[in-house]
Amino acid sequence: MAAAVAGAASCGVEAPGADAEPLQTAEPIAAHTLAVSLPAGAADGERAAAAAFEALVEGLSAGGVAVAIASGDEACGEARECLDALRAGTLDVTHAAAEDIAAFFPEIRILDIPYLFENEAVVDRVYSGPFHSRLRDALVDRTGLRVMAMGTSAGWRTLSNTERPVRAPEDVRGLTLSTADSPIEAELATALGAVPVPVPRSELAAALASGAVDGVTLPLPEIVALGLHERVRHVTLDRHSYAAVLWLMNDASRQALPTALRQVVEAGFAEVARLTRAVPAGRHADAVRAVEAAGGVVQILSPAERRAFLMAAGRVATGYVDTYGHEWLVWLEGAIAEAEREIAVARPEGAADRR
Repeated sequence: MAAAVAGAASCGVEAPGADAEPLQTAEPIAAHTLAVSLPAGAADGERAAAAAFEALVEGLSAGGVAVAIASGDEACGEARECLDALRAGTLDVTHAAAEDIAAFFPEIRILDIPYLFENEAVVDRVYSGPFHSRLRDALVDRTGLRVMAMGTSAGWRTLSNTERPVRAPEDVRGLTLSTADSPIEAELATALGAVPVPVPRSELAAALASGAVDGVTLPLPEIVALGLHERVRHVTLDRHSYAAVLWLMNDASRQALPTALRQVVEAGFAEVARLTRAVPAGRHADAVRAVEAAGGVVQILSPAERRAFLMAAGRVATGYVDTYGHEWLVWLEGAIAEAEREIAVARPEGAADRR
């Protein structure tokens, strides 16, 4: 059996702590191998999460599951090549961004609708609650791929450019922004009065240097990782969307595992979700320092300023509904509202939101 661990969403199983006992069984369990491959360009945090998954699953399964993480020439290549291998069953686990998954499940673009999520605390609850379960079931029914964990590689997307500070929608007007492969990001740029241009990440530095584009909508840690902060001097943390990464497992590979080993694998993915959603906070702080050291300025919007962007971007959600129907938007907005209610109830009086 091949099983690749590069991405999936938490199935509601708590990851065991350091004092967890290995799996105890009356009879030895035949070893299963999970083939894991991360796409080219995977972030360090994602590689660390895969390594933690390997250690946890192999330790708790008492030899019942071996996790084989491909590297070098054995890796699956670009994200869509990895997804093809996962669907074909030659790979058991990988991870992918929403836009890569959209090639065969376009409704996933709901995760890119701007200004729905208020903060990370809401993201955490939505990514591990009923909305995750609904997305998991829909994807496995249509594609045979099961969402095992929902995380991120770099956190919140930004509005960043070479020309001027951005604190209001009108400041974006006339800018040319690289929006990668996401049509939702392109629609946001258009709604704000900018000109969207799809530029591959490998060509962004040259495009900024030549003036072919004025800015990007990437998360700040990615801007720094690509060296773009040397030119992009105006960074606005508008938090318009959270760059989701889904860890996926071929469902046939999962079904081939005995129940006890499935539970171990699910616990491993719960740890993957926790780690990948925690890493961006540290990367973000380092990235802010890098931008400022290069002479740039990082703008943080007030709630009123962010609300102005939300109002300007309203027709982006309308466009999604016109294309894919209203169900996913209703489900996501309902999950967000429930998460916000739970957070409000649990929050001590006077405590601040997690930003």
